[in-house]
Amino acid sequence: MGTTKRERQKANRQARLEELARQARRTKTKRRTLQISILVVGALVLLFGLTRVLGDDDDDATADTAVPVTTIDPSTVTTLDPSLTTTTVDPNAPTTTEAPTTTEGPTTTVAKDFVYGTAPCPKDDGSSAKTSTFDGAPKQCIDDSKTYTAEVKTNKGSFTVTLDPEHAPGNVNNFVVLSRYHYYDGTGCHRVIKDFAVQCGRPGDDETAPGYTVPDELPAPDSYKEGMVVMANTGSADSGGGQWFIVVGAQGESLPPQYSIIGTVTKGYESTVQALENLADPLASNGVPPLLPITIDSITISES
Repeated sequence: MGTTKRERQKANRQARLEELARQARRTKTKRRTLQISILVVGALVLLFGLTRVLGDDDDDATADTAVPVTTIDPSTVTTLDPSLTTTTVDPNAPTTTEAPTTTEGPTTTVAKDFVYGTAPCPKDDGSSAKTSTFDGAPKQCIDDSKTYTAEVKTNKGSFTVTLDPEHAPGNVNNFVVLSRYHYYDGTGCHRVIKDFAVQCGRPGDDETAPGYTVPDELPAPDSYKEGMVVMANTGSADSGGGQWFIVVGAQGESLPPQYSIIGTVTKGYESTVQALENLADPLASNGVPPLLPITIDSITISES
């Protein structure tokens, strides 16, 4: 009996010793695995650091010639399209009157020198003959030292725009030249969207007018304010020409910075521009046409 008990105790001790040995082996294996993992991670960190250093050297080597570009997600772009042929209605517009949209738009807000054309300037007194199409963009015709205003007479009243050549000299120059060539006389405002914009110029079949495009002079983000006059474009960079629009509400103010600002309505906004906005037809496709025709009788440029 005693012998049997001692045998069991001996067997139990042996089992415990074997279990301790197994635990020791497992612990040793885990420690070794951990050490190997630390070495691998350290090697990867070292390799990554060397890659960054070499990459920074390469970036530094090309920094002097690279031009920073700010891109805009094309799926979020809202565009006033002068051709009336490439627009779609934005289902996510904040009101029941959707803003005209397109899937493409200018993709840079990088400042650059404006490149003028070579076409001749009109007479300052407005006596030049009416011209509807041109062979190319105009040369610089405005005087940087002068202030320019545009009196826009419509069949619904008049309003005055104080132009802004300081921030968009090339686009203001283009608008002044076209106005002094009576390019806008007898045309109209073809698109009106409540709380968004009143768009004017030469729409429809005359979509290629005035026969040339001008480079963008884009503002900083969140620059658009109610009453500003802004050049329209086709949705692509540097594609403005003759059409322009007036921002008349929050939807227009929220536009991405893809349109050149040429001035601000400083007289006649409440009496005339808001009256034009009230001609928006909620059933019209993309704001075209308004409830009643809007005709531009003349645009007269003054300088001082």
